[in-house]
Amino acid sequence: MSLLRQTFLDAFADYVVPIQLSETQFQTKLKREGIAPEFCVAAYVGDEMAGFILTGLGEWEGKPTAYNAGTGVKPMYRGHRLTEQLYAFLLPKLRESGVEQCLLEVIQDNKPALKSYERTGMRITRSLDCFRSPKQEILFSTDMPDDITLSLASRPDWKVYDTFKDVAPTWQNNSAAIKRSGSECVTLEAVNSFEEVVGVISFFPKLGTVAQLAVDARWRDIGVGSALLREAVQRTEASALLFINIDHTAKEFITFLERRHFKVILRQYEMLMAIV
Repeated sequence: MSLLRQTFLDAFADYVVPIQLSETQFQTKLKREGIAPEFCVAAYVGDEMAGFILTGLGEWEGKPTAYNAGTGVKPMYRGHRLTEQLYAFLLPKLRESGVEQCLLEVIQDNKPALKSYERTGMRITRSLDCFRSPKQEILFSTDMPDDITLSLASRPDWKVYDTFKDVAPTWQNNSAAIKRSGSECVTLEAVNSFEEVVGVISFFPKLGTVAQLAVDARWRDIGVGSALLREAVQRTEASALLFINIDHTAKEFITFLERRHFKVILRQYEMLMAIV
């Protein structure tokens, strides 16, 4: 595992957005994104790992899916279409195992990677925005309504939470990813005086990453979302909060983030490919 993580760090050190993960953060990523070691592939030059694809397995839109949780190629081995070669090796194994499609996200400005995935057969399905704000800069304009209380979700009801969302979350933010993360991800509920859940937030206190924040449409614009966000800030150890891969069409939610001083730090494409 140390070799894989080191290759990951080497491959992403000069990336459009440099990625440096501690061993703990790397393990959290593997767990959250459902990595299946038997479907992770790598290219070697002698004993040196030159590149890899981390593969997560699960269900996406009702179909068995392989999720690309990271493709990395060390700088000195780029330009040889390693990504395409790795997929050529991986795809038959996925088909034999009943996987029906492949999913990934790619930074919009990373043109070489985008072209490589398109040559493999991937097609863009939607645009995604990533937001960040230092905790001390997040603005809270309203107080929590008097008839709303916040508490840890003892028995999360993901079917109810899903009714609050205007758009579907991405792979690493959906309910399956949150469940896989166990105690590393905290879920809080907003409950009204009739003991109805009207809002939810799921976040990683150590990382500062918010996987989901959603409020029942009937209870918006009265401070429920802000109250959940404020509580997450107070419980988060990291210095900033991040919302990764928010569907660009979620205009109401994006406006909510912008009004609280979150700024776009990255834009990505979600891409999908049928393999059957």
